[in-house]
Amino acid sequence: MAKHAKRYAKSPIDARKTERRKRKSNNNKMQNILLIIFIIIFLVSGFILLKWFLDTNKSEDTYKELAQEVVSVNEENADENTIDFEKLKSINPDVVAWIKIDGTTINYPVMKTTDNNYYLKKNFYKEYDACGSLFLDYKSNLTDKNIVIYGHNIKRGIMFADLENIANGKLGNNINIELYMPDRKMNFKVFSSYNIDPEDYAINTSITENELDEFKTTLKERSSMDFESEYENTNQVLTLSTCDRTGKKRVLVHAGLEEIRYNQ
Repeated sequence: MAKHAKRYAKSPIDARKTERRKRKSNNNKMQNILLIIFIIIFLVSGFILLKWFLDTNKSEDTYKELAQEVVSVNEENADENTIDFEKLKSINPDVVAWIKIDGTTINYPVMKTTDNNYYLKKNFYKEYDACGSLFLDYKSNLTDKNIVIYGHNIKRGIMFADLENIANGKLGNNINIELYMPDRKMNFKVFSSYNIDPEDYAINTSITENELDEFKTTLKERSSMDFESEYENTNQVLTLSTCDRTGKKRVLVHAGLEEIRYNQ
């Protein structure tokens, strides 16, 4: 009987083979689990990218359609536009202005409410929109010495994405900004643009007449570009603010008021 039992006992070689098969099986299971995890991550990432593409595409179409409805060429001056503020305000009374920068995609309404959070994720129609809206700082008024407008930097190239192209010089050094209001149009010319860590100085909406010259000089000294602008004599600054592509710094554009044309 002992001899019979001994005959069927596993040899050391068989034991090692069995152990290798177990390890190989466990490794295969782990590889399959990792493969499933990678596939799930890939599918989720793909879904997120697709949703982002569809959402930004929808946002771009929404604002293009709005512009087609309310912006028309001035019959008396083909170089200027007429904005139908009556129609805009009938849809959303929060609109306070319309901003347009030639050579960019910036051609949007400017909103204002009681805080700086509401329009971060809401479009002109007050619908959820990851691209948000351009909006006036809730502490700011269009008569301030420093008018401050915020907007997202959308990688697709919409909203305030082109502020980066102003700061890096891709759009040249002679950039005009048109700011339309129900009763007037304000023409600004860019004199400074740069990237900077988040701060309060440049977006100060309480600049006084006595502080304005020093404020303009400081902004000019910060500029990464030398713009064509006679900013020294301007009595009002328009500040446009967005984040850079990393989301860690701010991109700022400052323009000086050159002319105001009141509606007749």
